[in-house]
Amino acid sequence: LQSKARRTIVFISHDLNEAMRIGDRIAIMEGGRVIQVGTPDEILKNPADDYVRSFFRNVDVTAILTAKDIASRQHTTVIDREGFGPTAAIELLRRHDRDYGYVVSPKGEFHGVVSVKSLLQAERQQGRLADAYLNSYEPLAHDMPLSEVIGLVAKYPFGLPVINEANKYQGVITRVAMLRALDREDGVNHGE
Repeated sequence: LQSKARRTIVFISHDLNEAMRIGDRIAIMEGGRVIQVGTPDEILKNPADDYVRSFFRNVDVTAILTAKDIASRQHTTVIDREGFGPTAAIELLRRHDRDYGYVVSPKGEFHGVVSVKSLLQAERQQGRLADAYLNSYEPLAHDMPLSEVIGLVAKYPFGLPVINEANKYQGVITRVAMLRALDREDGVNHGE
């Protein structure tokens, strides 16, 4: 309707889930005055005050947030470069007390997920870093709604990598990060 009429359209609704679903920008009002204006994502992540925060307490965040909204870069990233093999990756993961690592190119393109176990096996076979990539998962698209992400994240013992359209690494979503995002008392929490 908006694209055909080439006009700004204002809807007034008391149904916050509806407003979040159809509105590019929403305004929260109290007592006839505007408290906060922004995109649903902006308001959800940074409520202006307790009134706005309480307004969002019963909102279905899985329909609003996407994978990139909760992806964390606070996980061990292994840069796939010349001379960096399984042994060096094992040392890096152990130094950071991690069981899994996320392999990216020097330009940030996502290559794969490795585990200490898969790296040890590649090391024993004198293989390369790529020989240790786990292959039982698919990276998450950065714009995938949380409603689709939940079941996928629950299936794996490691956090799932998030990538954009250009296959650039955006971060990882773990079970803990997912639960924190779903916990409306805490609000959206980036990272762990």
